[in-house]
Amino acid sequence: MSARPARVPAPIPLTPAQLRIAQRVADGESTDSIAARLSITAGTVSVQIQHCGQKLGVSGRAAGVHACFVTGQLPRPEKVASPEAFSETEIEAWRLVAIGTTSQEFAERARISRDSALGRVRALRKRVQAENDPHLVKLGWSHEVLDESLTEMASGTVLRVPTHR
Repeated sequence: MSARPARVPAPIPLTPAQLRIAQRVADGESTDSIAARLSITAGTVSVQIQHCGQKLGVSGRAAGVHACFVTGQLPRPEKVASPEAFSETEIEAWRLVAIGTTSQEFAERARISRDSALGRVRALRKRVQAENDPHLVKLGWSHEVLDESLTEMASGTVLRVPTHR
C-alpha cells in the first residue's frame, strides 16, 4: 500500500443517474454506448463517472465498480460456477485491478515488468471474456474471487461495508 493514511469517507450516495451509468460501466459498455443508450453526451457520461469516483473516494472505472458493489450501491452480480479454479496469479491480478492500482503499481507489487502486468490482465480478461477492466471486476464478483473483504483501495480510501445486510 502507499504511504498515504487510509481514510474512510462518509457514505455519499450516488444519484440515480450516476447509478444507471455505473451499472452500464460494470456491464462493460463503452462511454459512447452508454451515451447513446441514455440519450446524453459522452462528455456527460465521463463527468458523471468522474463524480462517482470522487464520491466513492476511488480512482478509475474498475475501482468505481468495485466500490459500488462493496458499498451496496449497485446490486451484486449473480454468482456463477467457474469451469476451473483460478490461479493465485490471476486472483492477484483481479484484486489489483479492483482496488484501482495503475499498471505500474501492479508491476511493482508483483515484481514484474509493466508489460507483464498488462499481459496478465489481458489474459485474465480473455479467459473470462470481459469487455474491459470494469467488466472484469463485475465478473470477479460473479466468480466469487472478489467480495466485500477487499476494502482498502489504492487511493488510500477504505470502503465502508453497509451493516444493514
